[in-house]
Amino acid sequence: MYHVRVEETTPDQVASAILETLPPSMRAIRERMRLGRAPGMSVAQFRVLLFVRRHPGTSLSPVAEHLAVSLPGASQVAQRLVRAGLMTTEQHAEERRRVELRLTDAGSAALAACDAQTREWLCERLAGLKPAELDRLAAALRLLGPLLAPAVRDDP
Repeated sequence: MYHVRVEETTPDQVASAILETLPPSMRAIRERMRLGRAPGMSVAQFRVLLFVRRHPGTSLSPVAEHLAVSLPGASQVAQRLVRAGLMTTEQHAEERRRVELRLTDAGSAALAACDAQTREWLCERLAGLKPAELDRLAAALRLLGPLLAPAVRDDP
């Protein structure tokens, strides 16, 4: 009786596949999201809204770091969003010099519309897969998320 040895997939092979697949996939998703932003909204403003959605009550310093701009630069972007009615600034209850940033209902709605357009685009691409392929993809993503989540930065 002959035994056929099946080569097992190694962590290095999976790591290579992740590095080859995820960056271009995320670039495509980010580009679709940027295309779905409200007319007249800059990419920097869009990125601030996404950051504030993930970090409600954040201050300007983390926003400046996220955008890789100065504190005055981040403040200008934030003020434009406040004037547009997409975000609010509130003085921190205990630290008077700290300002907390939060999305308004209009800001949340703008991001929700963008999310819906991006989800529709993804669904169009996934529609060609067979149910078993969708199941395998979903299972792989459920495994991958917790493995990488702690190392993920908040860069949209």
